[in-house]
Amino acid sequence: MPVRIRGCVPGTSEGKEDGETVITTLTVLAMVCLLSFLYVLLIPYFASTRAFMHFLPQEIREAAKNHRDPPAGRRLVGALLTAAAVAGYLGAWIFLARDGCRRGYGFWLLFGRFMLFMYGYKLYDILVQDQYLVITKKYFVRFFPETANCRSWDDRSFNTRNQLIRMALFPVICAFLAWLTWRIGR
Repeated sequence: MPVRIRGCVPGTSEGKEDGETVITTLTVLAMVCLLSFLYVLLIPYFASTRAFMHFLPQEIREAAKNHRDPPAGRRLVGALLTAAAVAGYLGAWIFLARDGCRRGYGFWLLFGRFMLFMYGYKLYDILVQDQYLVITKKYFVRFFPETANCRSWDDRSFNTRNQLIRMALFPVICAFLAWLTWRIGR
């Protein structure tokens, strides 16, 4: 007998999110954070200097502009790693959406799940990757020693404006994705 998966029916499970759902969301979030951490640790070995430096301050980009790129084979591996990281992130979203539909979530539970996932990942990104790995440990300086004297490595606020803009957009993005998931799943 085939198993039938319920769609996102309005009114079902609304307001009845159980602990298992939060655990599922946090487990997916932890897996995405681990994937992201591994990606950040590995990508400096494989990415071209220009592609890697695009998210860093101008002073660091200028100091590293003459840095040699890795060979083409390693850059290809970097492109594949980037594709795998993007696929993993999108896969997490799809899993959370499908699981929400399977559980019969309405708009608000999907919205809450997506908000927990996005803000949880952003918190991890800011605290672990930006503040700890990049600024405190200066992890990327070992790959780009010519940037060691750049004062921007110590600037904890260089990315604040961009981070705040992204976080301000999260509710809109989550609402759209929750609505889309709810519409497709019903």
